[in-house]
Parts: sequence; structure tokens; C-alpha cells
Amino acid sequence: MKRRKYFGHRLLLGCVALVCTTVTADDSALDHLKHTAVDMPTSELRATCEKSVINGESVIAGRLFDERLIENNPFVLTAHRPNYLLPLTYNANPNKTPYAGLEGELQNLEVKFQLSLKFQVARGILGKNSLLFFAYTNQSYWQAYNSEFSSPFRETSHEPEMFVLLPQNWSLFGLRNRVIALGLNHQSNGRPGIQSRSWNRLYASFIFERHNMVFSFRPWHRIPEEKKTDASDPSGDDNPHIEEYFGHGEFRTIYKHGQHTFSLMLRNNLDTPNRGAVELGWSFPMGDRLKGYVQYFNGYGESLIDYDTRVNRLGVGIALTDWL
Repeated sequence: MKRRKYFGHRLLLGCVALVCTTVTADDSALDHLKHTAVDMPTSELRATCEKSVINGESVIAGRLFDERLIENNPFVLTAHRPNYLLPLTYNANPNKTPYAGLEGELQNLEVKFQLSLKFQVARGILGKNSLLFFAYTNQSYWQAYNSEFSSPFRETSHEPEMFVLLPQNWSLFGLRNRVIALGLNHQSNGRPGIQSRSWNRLYASFIFERHNMVFSFRPWHRIPEEKKTDASDPSGDDNPHIEEYFGHGEFRTIYKHGQHTFSLMLRNNLDTPNRGAVELGWSFPMGDRLKGYVQYFNGYGESLIDYDTRVNRLGVGIALTDWL
């Protein structure tokens, strides 16, 4: 009985936190929850919270709700971006230039996976409902089936970032703005010499929703670096023209239909010569715990080592966590 009461209070705290950070709370509804939470089964309490807060309309609030429930649990790390494993990906034209002079040839077939986690650092630094997060994303490309080339990890990108989450609740043209995020992002492949790639960005992310569809616009500003004196110089800009391929922001839309999630990412440099990228994703139910995942990428900037080379890749695998 005590354990049920304790867990019930934890759920209530998560519910109240979500109410305070996403919508205008109704005092009578909160008072009712406070008085009934002690003896209410956890499943019923959760359903009551979700009904009071989400009203069956907000997929973003649904994710925030789940995150608030575990934010004080020291044994849990929260997903940031999707976590997935694609054991089979096919790249129509692998970029061989960075590996010139090495024995062996790159294969079209390789493994791609992404691990992305975040945890809350502080609350209330930009207003009482603001949340400060630290996040880390690792994306790797593994020539696992290339025994002649010693099956190397062809590229691994490390992306730590710090951002402030500012919950919102205003509408524009029928779209409701739920969240604005302001952040500092570093991305590097940790390589030495001519294979080294890294850059730093300041960004703002504006997230809107309409029913079960989410729209995200994320412009960024690259923090400039000094030019290298020569290609082997360890200091200075590793990729001086990266904005010409990545552009200055990206647009993403996510559509959730039942247990299926469809995503689209678009980037473009809006310049001549015109360069951009498109990424399509589809996750679908596959058992109780895992989801199947299909991803297609075409364009520039899939990875840092290939930022200036067009990539055309199709991959299939599993998703451990999704966008929503």
C-alpha cells in the first residue's frame, strides 16, 4: 500500500509539473487530483492526468508528460533524439576520398546506429518554467561486413549540446507553439589530421503542432573559427565551407498515426550552387518493446566526414526510441 501511494504521488508530481509547464492549470482540477491521488490506482491516476493535461490532442505534451514522470529518477536517462540500429544500410556511392592511400576499399553495405540521451540540469534559469538540459548524441557508420578493410568504424560523430527549453502555448495560423529551445551545439568526429571535422553552432528551435502532426524549424549560426595555416594544422577551421552544404537551418515534420511515426527532414543552403538534403523515416510496431525502422537519406551532410559529398542511402533496422 505504501509503495502504491509513493508511486502515485510521483505520478501526480509529474502531472502537476506538466500542467505548470505546458498549459494553464485549473485549480479545482488540481485540488481534486491532490485529494484523490493517495488511494487512486496508478493506472487511473495516469489516465486522469493525461485527460486533464493533454485532452487527447497534444502529442508533444504526451512526450513531456512521460519525461516529467522520470526526471527525478537517478537511474533513468531520457532519450533526446531517436535511438536506432540499422544493421543493413546501402550507400550507392561511398566517399572514398578521406581514406585514399589506405589498404582496402569501402563497401556500399554498412551498419549505421544512433545513441541520443539527455538529462535535466536545472530549472527556472530563464523564467520559472524553463528547463536546462545537457544532451549527447553519437552517430556511427560501421563497415561491419568489410573484413578486407578490417571492418572499421568509418565515421563516428560526437554531438554534445546544452539547451534551455521554454514551454509555450500560443497559436499561429492554426498551429500551436508548444516549445522553443535555445542551445549551444558542438559536433566533432574526433579524428586527427586531414580527417578531422568539427564545428560549433548557436541555434533556436521552434516546435509547433496540429493534432498528431509536429513541425520543427531550427535555424542556427555557426561560431566562426580561424583559418588553418595548412591542412595538417591541428588548430583552425576543419571545414571552412560547411555552411555551403549544411545551410543555416533545417525543417522537420513528424506525423504520428497510431503506433506508426513518419518523419521528414529538409535542409537547403538557399544559394548557388544549390545544395541540400532530405531524410525520410518510418517507424512501425514490431512486438511489445521494439519498433521496426526504415530510413532514407539523399543529399549533403549526413555525416561530418561526408559533409561535402552527396550521399544516397537506404537503411532498415529497429528503433529503440522514437521522436514522439
